[in-house]
Amino acid sequence: MAENTVVIAPDSFKGSLAAIDVARAIAEGLTAQDNPPRTLIAPMADGGEGLLDAVAATCDGHWQTTTLVGIHGRSLDAPWYVMADGPVVLESATVLGLPLIEAVDDAPPLAERSSYALGMLIADALDSGATDIAIGLGGSACNDAGLGMLAALGATPYNAAGEVIAPSMHGLLALARLDLSGLDARLADVRIRVLCDVDNPLLGENGASRVYGPQKGLTDGDIVEVEAAFEHLAETTGARDPAAWPGSGAAGGLGFALARVGGRLESGAEAVLKMTGLAGHMRQARCVITGEGRSDRQTLSGKLPLAVARAARPTPTLLVCGDIADDARRELETHFTGTYTLVERAGSIEAAIATPGRWLFQIGADLADVIAELPV
Repeated sequence: MAENTVVIAPDSFKGSLAAIDVARAIAEGLTAQDNPPRTLIAPMADGGEGLLDAVAATCDGHWQTTTLVGIHGRSLDAPWYVMADGPVVLESATVLGLPLIEAVDDAPPLAERSSYALGMLIADALDSGATDIAIGLGGSACNDAGLGMLAALGATPYNAAGEVIAPSMHGLLALARLDLSGLDARLADVRIRVLCDVDNPLLGENGASRVYGPQKGLTDGDIVEVEAAFEHLAETTGARDPAAWPGSGAAGGLGFALARVGGRLESGAEAVLKMTGLAGHMRQARCVITGEGRSDRQTLSGKLPLAVARAARPTPTLLVCGDIADDARRELETHFTGTYTLVERAGSIEAAIATPGRWLFQIGADLADVIAELPV
């Protein structure tokens, strides 16, 4: 790659713009200037929403779809990507994502939601002959510790009366025993990489329910009950250790369930950088531009922008985001050559949200001079 190439590798600005649209807006502003550098647009993801687009934008392969019932109770065509020289890539958000719930008026409440659809997606990948599967976790609207997914793959949950129960969060609360003898035998011969967007464990103060449960509608009382159900599931499946692994709490506990069937939990951001081969391109570039909707202390815990900056070293990396939390700004500035926000350009959060593409274009235009002054 030429030294004058600028790699533009942002995450999505969640609720505003997809990663590809963020990257294109910055690139358009940058290349509209005199003597523009070459640009490599590389939308990124940390395992959550946008994973498939990130892989497809940088890796040869082809798309496939599976028709199934999503978490919102509606039929949908779920996309997945088959890399030409790599794994089959699945994205849990395509079938379990919160936007699906928000799109319908009669979506099931949290207690009745299930990760079943992801299990069906995995089963379809197995039917296609896949022996290497990467599954992105993030942005899910369920909190069932993967019970639904396990049921779709052949496990059977029972209550204390010996009755089969619904594979949902509500069913999990009544779980007495989970029979894993019927699990799809093909799982034993498949490499499963689990790309986690967070490193929270299943249980404890930093566990799935305590940290993310309130965002999904759990009350304090609910959290205590659900946490106990999660712990019982771990014990009844003989998987107490995986419940403490980083990432086992991802996507409402799906990380735990996938670890139980042999999946290897990984940092989604770091895994995507390796899968796409982007790290090598970044190290040879003149500059890297990354970003996300809001940067805060979670960014410092290894979210995608920081993973990009670390992988790109010693190439200078610029951070572009919607806004930066005050308590994280100073430390973020130690990891990036420069930080730029839409709010600073637009004058307010409301203005930035109203026309994000406009301000990303403007930042791209402004960065032309910044990049020109970087040492070659």
